[in-house]
Amino acid sequence: MTDPAPPGLRALYEDPALPIASGDERARRQLRMIEPTLAAARRPLRILDIGCGDGQATVALARRARGHTVIGADWSRQALERAQSRGLTAVRAALDDHGLPFATDSLDIVVLSEVIEHLVDTDAALDEITRVLRPGGSLLLSTPNLAAWFNRGLLLAGVQPLFTEVSLRGIYGRPGREVVGHLRVFTRRALTGLLRAHGLEIVSLRGACFHATPGPLRPLDRLFRLAPSLAADLLVHARTPLTSCATPLERPPLPQSEDGMPVIQALLDLLACPIDKGPLVYDAEADALYNPRLRRRYPVVNGIPYLLADQAETLDTPGHDLIMERTARVRSQTAPEDVSDVPAT
Repeated sequence: MTDPAPPGLRALYEDPALPIASGDERARRQLRMIEPTLAAARRPLRILDIGCGDGQATVALARRARGHTVIGADWSRQALERAQSRGLTAVRAALDDHGLPFATDSLDIVVLSEVIEHLVDTDAALDEITRVLRPGGSLLLSTPNLAAWFNRGLLLAGVQPLFTEVSLRGIYGRPGREVVGHLRVFTRRALTGLLRAHGLEIVSLRGACFHATPGPLRPLDRLFRLAPSLAADLLVHARTPLTSCATPLERPPLPQSEDGMPVIQALLDLLACPIDKGPLVYDAEADALYNPRLRRRYPVVNGIPYLLADQAETLDTPGHDLIMERTARVRSQTAPEDVSDVPAT
């Protein structure tokens, strides 16, 4: 279990004034990270972008990953509404509180782009990511570099480094105007050490430029990206161990509905209750996902499953029995007919 995000941080992420656009630069960065894995894939992959924001970068990834399944997850309702308007398959979820609402070993790739610096409990978050990744699955991560070349100069001058924040209400002691909620900032050594401590193998690590570098300094920023320890951003491809008995599952991509969104039923082998990590049933009449073991119901809002532990509804016995009756009736209606007694023609 992880500690829930502080109320002030959650309020920040739902503030309409907070920029949630993932932007072209993030899209290009994610594509650079994922391209080698997609090129080597010999079967459909299941990809989760945690912290998808408005979905711009994730949709670009989905276009490149045609034939694979791409899902975006975010805590912010306003971000998910924008992501859904772009045609992205979206789930409201969080890495804090109880963790990800996805089944164990269900995903091939997790993208964590510009997210880890916002987390309260990075250890629990990485535990969850390694849980949902299959053996040999990939984590593609990007985050600002505390030891970037310009931060070293700022610190020597007694100026608060970029990417670090001392308040959620304003900027103090450093350049910039926007509060973005950074809680953790990493050097290359700290980031790779944390990932290895969670059993992840570092496949590659590269540097990237900072999108807001002033024009005259951009050539210098491009030069320093060649030395990841000094680069503005760190791009990491890490991998979970491939156990000797593990064989990749042959999974078809999720079927798409007419508007490009997967039907809820098709997501059920991926989604799980965020509390006990067990399977869910879909109650079409209530448009909700239900955990019969804990009797907790999660709403589906405008096609987006809201799988947050602290917002689930606990049902009494009559409510539980009603859902079980409805779902059993649906299963009986959709089950294939028994043709064993039909004479051959």
